Amino acid sequence: MPEFNRRFLIQAGSLLAPAVWAGRSKPVMAAQEKAPASSARLNVTENPFGPSPAARRAIIACVPDAPYYVENDHTLRDKIGEQENLERDKIALSNGSLDALSLLSSDIGRKGHILAPQPTYATHLNYAQRRGVEVRYVPLTQHAIDLDALRRAITPQTAMVYLCNPNNPTGNMLDHAKLLSFCENVSRTRPVIVDEAYFELLPMAEQMTVSSLVHSGHDVIVARTFSKVYGLAGLRIGYILAQPDRVKQLYSLTTTSRNQAGYAAALASLGDKDYLNGAIRYLTSCRAMIYDICKKNNLTFLKSYGTFVYVNTLRPAEKMKAALAQRGVDIRVFDAPDYQTWIRVGTATPAELELFGRVLPAALQAVPKA
Repeated sequence: MPEFNRRFLIQAGSLLAPAVWAGRSKPVMAAQEKAPASSARLNVTENPFGPSPAARRAIIACVPDAPYYVENDHTLRDKIGEQENLERDKIALSNGSLDALSLLSSDIGRKGHILAPQPTYATHLNYAQRRGVEVRYVPLTQHAIDLDALRRAITPQTAMVYLCNPNNPTGNMLDHAKLLSFCENVSRTRPVIVDEAYFELLPMAEQMTVSSLVHSGHDVIVARTFSKVYGLAGLRIGYILAQPDRVKQLYSLTTTSRNQAGYAAALASLGDKDYLNGAIRYLTSCRAMIYDICKKNNLTFLKSYGTFVYVNTLRPAEKMKAALAQRGVDIRVFDAPDYQTWIRVGTATPAELELFGRVLPAALQAVPKA
């Protein structure tokens, strides 16, 4: 294990000690130090740091409530509202942010088409397409979302614009002033969804959100999740910040109640600065490991503010995906014409990243350059 990573793990030990990853019965650090990984789950953007100690206690404490639905979600919505300076009627909970993104995209998109950059996170857009909604994509410019190009692509039939900041899979962040200006102008005639799934990882994150536009009455929908930095992907809890009519629209489409464990864990996690800072340090360390592996293999990559790194292998991405899978490493590729040789590598445990670094040279050797 690289020396810089050992130092980090020692420094973060007090926070990591109770963390359990992927069903293991031993703490993450103990498992990482004692045994190398035989497989690596790098195709997702989870946080193996795991839930905070407070969230773990809350999960256990909520077990007596397991037979009952979460009938009242006001406490969490009010806590989010206090943090964001928003009224409860501008906050809606969701099973992760994906449910909200999928339901709103498919419903709003029926009025015309959705406009989005490419590549970007598109699971909800694919869902909308399966529901018969047209999605039009605008290529990135120099790996960045081109807000001017998106603005030029808007037509009277554009029902909604989707943005992800930081963008997934490229990991870069939009200029905040330009993003605010774009959202303010475009939302006068159609809603703009800004997916902030990874916003906690942005520098000065609390100043990088566009939630102020929700406060000032703009038709901007901010999507957030506890799945990423807060380590609660398996408990499916997220939320949106939006105008009351959009909140009502989402709740009119939602068919399920919140789960007790996710609700309790989210309530305990929100505002836990010590945990959040520790998780950010951990994920930053993991990203540094991926950068180092790329440099050792002479691969270019994009600096990321997410829980992933976008890497140019110079080889067909699908073939690289297969070659790595044969060696126990799963990665993800994105369907974008200008990125046919790029793969997304997710942050994971140091042991998994060590495996990726160990098998990558053989996988590169096995796949001819494009």
